[in-house]
Amino acid sequence: MTGSTGDIRFGARPAAVSDIVAIAEGAPVVLDAEALELLAASRAVVERAIAAGEPVYGLNRRLGAGRDDAVEAADFAAFQRRTIANHRGGIGAPLTEIEARAVVATRLAGFTRGGAGVRPELAEAYAALLNARVTPWIPSRGSVGAADLTALAEVAAVVIGTGVVLRDGEEVPAARALADAGLRPIELAAHEALAALSANALSVGVGSLTAVTARRLAEALDLVVALSLEAVGAAGPAGNLSPYSAAVAEARGGSGQARSAQAIRSALDGSGLHAPGREVSVQDPLAFRTAPQLHGALREAAARLRAELEVELAARSENPVVDLPSGRLVSGGNFEALPLALALENLRLALAHVAEASERRTAALSLALAPARREGRTRLPGLLLYAAADAVAEVRQSAAPATLGSSTLSGVEDHATFAPLALRLLQSSLARTTEVVAVEALHAADLLAVLDVRPTGAGTGRLAAALAETFDDPVDGRSAAALVRETARLLTA
Repeated sequence: MTGSTGDIRFGARPAAVSDIVAIAEGAPVVLDAEALELLAASRAVVERAIAAGEPVYGLNRRLGAGRDDAVEAADFAAFQRRTIANHRGGIGAPLTEIEARAVVATRLAGFTRGGAGVRPELAEAYAALLNARVTPWIPSRGSVGAADLTALAEVAAVVIGTGVVLRDGEEVPAARALADAGLRPIELAAHEALAALSANALSVGVGSLTAVTARRLAEALDLVVALSLEAVGAAGPAGNLSPYSAAVAEARGGSGQARSAQAIRSALDGSGLHAPGREVSVQDPLAFRTAPQLHGALREAAARLRAELEVELAARSENPVVDLPSGRLVSGGNFEALPLALALENLRLALAHVAEASERRTAALSLALAPARREGRTRLPGLLLYAAADAVAEVRQSAAPATLGSSTLSGVEDHATFAPLALRLLQSSLARTTEVVAVEALHAADLLAVLDVRPTGAGTGRLAAALAETFDDPVDGRSAAALVRETARLLTA
């Protein structure tokens, strides 16, 4: 959906994860004629329901436990404002600018699927926020995953001029921010308040960013394992390459394992580990020789998350949903995105396994570094291994299920997925796991340096060179924290 000028165009086709990420990172948005036509057709269904006086949840009937109480036509405008104000109950630190833009982009993408029944003007107002870089202040906590109501209320509040904008890290009243950007607040029409809220745009939008980070980490893991193999192979009779062969991958099957094994082989192409007659143990510890299986599971979990995100981006998740063939507003529960929530849970569990294995490889590297450490010839503190163990313990704790925390919130809202909590825990797990893998990479590079061995693998040579620059960077006095932070950034860039 990328246009010739680098903009992201919403039209007849659903948005993809890559579209949401591009918009979050600053790409402009265009609504094509097809999208505007579908929006108009969807809105016409709502207008017919209003004219017919058909009882519809959130249109001429109240919300939640008041679902059967009528809303008079004269009260429609005030009902929209009250609905937005009542749902602004989120708390906690705000989302980052890139995360908030992902939320706005995802809700806009949802409007263009035709299930919301909003006017083209409302969709255009969301696009204008993105293009003018007016970023809603969105608290990170408050949604239970039965539509991200509190987060989306903050977006709608900005559009109508009553919310708060995040600008240069500061909170700015929406009315002033809109005026500064040459935009004007709009008045929500009947049904639009609920339609603006009825989606999991936080879970899907921020989840899209997280899925990209997970894929990058999975790719980096294979490269780091390859470097660790070069290091332990240089230190002694280790670094057996048999477990990474195509024969082993084919014996089990599984696309993730095959891709991981291939990536490790490619990174070691030209490596000294291939030297004929090299003395090598028949088997390395499991943390080394099962890396393709572990990393393959992570790759597959990341791919599953991306697939579920694509399903949600193509979905009409609103309640009630506009059904164009019948010309009706139909009550339902498409906001219950349990497959997405379970994919978030699954990825956290996979991360815990790869983090544990990475920490064990670091322990082996640290042991090989011990003689040089006693002589003061290493560049890393020995207790950096403890920091990795601490991070692994946190990742293990974060792997516990979040989606089973449902509680009755009202007489009719008696189940929820807690997808946003699953996502927050996943973001934390990704950050900690990346730190653990960075610690492994630094230990491997330090061991190679102590042994005065330059890795010659196609991928490991490049990684070692990049890590050498990290070690030589004087920022923060080359503290362990600075080294890990910069290496983590390098691995997931």
